[in-house]
Amino acid sequence: MLNRIVMVAMLLCGTLQAYAAEWVINGSVFEKGTDRALQDAEVTLRGMRDVTTATAADGKFQLLVTEAGEHELVASYGGVSIVRTLHLQEGMAVEPQTFFLRLPEALHEMVVSASRSPDRVSKSVVSGRTLRSIAGSGGDPLAGLHALPGVVAVNGTSAPAIRGSGPGDNAYYVDGMVIGKLFHYGSLSVFNPDLIEDFNLHSAAFAPHYGDVTGAVIDVALRKPRTDRVGGKVNVSMMGADFLVEGPSADDQSFYFAARRSYVDLFIKQIKNQDTTIQVPKYWDYQGKYLWQLNDRNKLGIHLHGASDTVGLSISPTSSLGIHEPVLVGDLSFLDAGASQAVMLDSLFSDAALNTLTLQHKTRDADNHIALAGDLALAQESLLLRDQLRLELAEDHELMVGAELSHVKVSVDASLNNTPCTQFDALCDRTTGTRLTMSERFNTRAWAMSVQDRKRVLDKLTVVAGARYSKEDYLDRSYTEPRIGLEWEWSRDTLLTAGWGKHNQMPSGQQIVRLFGNPGLDHIRADHRVVGITQKLNADWNWKSEAYYKKFSNLVVSDPALNYINAASGKAYGLEFLLKKEETEKLSGWWVLNLAKSQRRNDVTGEAFRFQYDEPVNTTLVGKYKLDEDWSFGLKWNYHSGSPYTPVIGTSGNYPDGRFIPRYAGINSGTLPVYHKLDLRVDRHYVMDHWKLNTYFELNNVYQRKNVAGYSYNADYSSRNPVYTFELPISFGVQGEF
Repeated sequence: MLNRIVMVAMLLCGTLQAYAAEWVINGSVFEKGTDRALQDAEVTLRGMRDVTTATAADGKFQLLVTEAGEHELVASYGGVSIVRTLHLQEGMAVEPQTFFLRLPEALHEMVVSASRSPDRVSKSVVSGRTLRSIAGSGGDPLAGLHALPGVVAVNGTSAPAIRGSGPGDNAYYVDGMVIGKLFHYGSLSVFNPDLIEDFNLHSAAFAPHYGDVTGAVIDVALRKPRTDRVGGKVNVSMMGADFLVEGPSADDQSFYFAARRSYVDLFIKQIKNQDTTIQVPKYWDYQGKYLWQLNDRNKLGIHLHGASDTVGLSISPTSSLGIHEPVLVGDLSFLDAGASQAVMLDSLFSDAALNTLTLQHKTRDADNHIALAGDLALAQESLLLRDQLRLELAEDHELMVGAELSHVKVSVDASLNNTPCTQFDALCDRTTGTRLTMSERFNTRAWAMSVQDRKRVLDKLTVVAGARYSKEDYLDRSYTEPRIGLEWEWSRDTLLTAGWGKHNQMPSGQQIVRLFGNPGLDHIRADHRVVGITQKLNADWNWKSEAYYKKFSNLVVSDPALNYINAASGKAYGLEFLLKKEETEKLSGWWVLNLAKSQRRNDVTGEAFRFQYDEPVNTTLVGKYKLDEDWSFGLKWNYHSGSPYTPVIGTSGNYPDGRFIPRYAGINSGTLPVYHKLDLRVDRHYVMDHWKLNTYFELNNVYQRKNVAGYSYNADYSSRNPVYTFELPISFGVQGEF
């Protein structure tokens, strides 16, 4: 009996001892490089009996283990796992376990949203991530615009010429707001590259809720601030440095702020090129966004943008420019700055009615000193109220109604040699211009209304019909312009489109201001026509082709009595082809072929000639090969016909100061040599536990092609030398992300 009692006691003590041997294993699972907590990651302790749990929303987990010995602790998420060996012994505490899992790109946190615009007529949509990794872009997404159909690069700037229109004929929108300054001097956009989510390029016959221009619309969307935690990025590139900080400020509020400044001017003050001294350009910009989800149906956004550029020149009297234009000898300086502040309220009136109300304040300042030619100080302050209501009347039937009202205060102080010149003038001598002085303050007002009805009228046919009414009181002009588009889904993988629209645009400020211009001018007019086909070959490959025709009227020419008059016309037509390989595998990219013709005609003289940005053949190949998650390689090759120019064929006497008067051939009757170059790029990414390091290096114009941008002439125009485009041989960037 006693033996039995002893045995029971021993068994009971052993059982109690076993239950007393417990280990609690705590820990967390994060995404490597971002510190983002991974919810529902699987954590398993492999041993005599597997113990498994899943992480909570904050990435934390807890396991209760009652068996001593050697175990494998495994954290897994999306096919990625890390294994650690734990030795559990009685009386030993277990340290908290933290795992950092590097996820493949397919599992990175992303926001899935519908297209910002359902319109598919003559529209290209590209993500900011794709564009900023294009070779030769310097990491700037908007510099990649030149690799798209219908876009012509303009030497010295990223502002594009599109389908027979100049850079000044485009409208720029950012987050639905009108932005006057989108590019710095040179080739950079004014926005932090990491903030650009995507952009829509509307090349022709664009929707009526966009503003009055005759060229194209570039509609940029900046991404939303991150909401998981506060973080940031610091970037150093060839030309400047920037920082970005973002994150949540409350459960329903988030923000970001980014700023950038060039720094080359801190080390190199000026560069001397022959007899011209160039002060290294300086620029800065900033962007801010604050989003507040007021409730389930209302969201408030506060948007800030600002940018500034300063550049200076010193022209010697012995330089080619100084000899031909003595009024430009001396110091020249240019300041261009702009800022915008806006409040935007998105309201969901019902499940079928979304309204966006925007109040925007803008400023634009220019202060230019042009040696002996004079000075110009221009200041604009604008207040814009814009409202857009989108109604889903039924399935596949949407109505959009918009209205906008603007008030602009303008201040002009000018003392300049006035030389009215346009693209229709070969001879334009500033030195003999008449000096005019004015100091004026005035206000202008403009308003517009738009409506667009998008409806599927047949099983495969959608009709998009609309109109825009606009009026302004400076020139006292008003226009009612219809727009129409057709989208025919020929098959599941084939889409046919067609569009037509009338558009107008106010002439430039110099052409309409009192004394220097003609306040009696009319608006420039344009008719857009376009047809296209898009076909998806498979999940990886697709192609698109469009043919377009644009007709321009009321173009502005110089006039000896009125400075300027509406007395010119033009046309542009072409065929574009795009073949694209999507980023579904290691290889991606696209090939673009543009066949185009653009002409202008002076209706007074009857002279017709090529438009200054006319390039009959323009082709671009963009490629990217992703070796793995860390390495990728890219290339961009561009070829286009030589741009037109106006040759000097002799002289025709002398100016009163003895200078030779050049005698020109027909306007744009000459053609520069063909342009082509190859850019290469390599990207290398490093991922640490708590932060990332992203680097790129670009080798531009690999085979050192000397592309001619124009010609400079000696004093009597008897000889000339080519002027070559400026190419940075290399570009690089280093970014730390935390």
